[in-house]
Amino acid sequence: MPAHYWLILGIALLIGEIFTADFSLSCFGLAAMISALASWAGLNLYWQIGIAAAAIFVFFFTLRPFMLKHMYKKGEGFKSNMDALSGKELTVCQADKKASKYYAKLDGDFWELSCESPLETGDKVKVLKIEGIKLIVEKESK
Repeated sequence: MPAHYWLILGIALLIGEIFTADFSLSCFGLAAMISALASWAGLNLYWQIGIAAAAIFVFFFTLRPFMLKHMYKKGEGFKSNMDALSGKELTVCQADKKASKYYAKLDGDFWELSCESPLETGDKVKVLKIEGIKLIVEKESK
């Protein structure tokens, strides 16, 4: 099999990896590229397939676990999505005391705040938790 077929297959598999992100297609893609090197070296098709199979085996049991471990690291205290908002400090941007509605900007979005004590524009608050689309906050003492 000519080397450029192996190379095209390897590139296509690496592009496919973008959509799966589980590092299995990348093992096959890298193995195809190694087989392209074997083809350029003049080895016959049986050797190329054997080298590809060995490379897939090696990559699948060495490279893939390593990449999964380091790319999807979740250790103690790891927070994502809404859990990551807890504990953040905000400044009240807008306060409507009559309606008891308060707003703050967090990561580019305006959030409605809920607090036991009345707030004013410019007050510093700390996020306790999230309930629906409201941030439950407490006023920080000055």
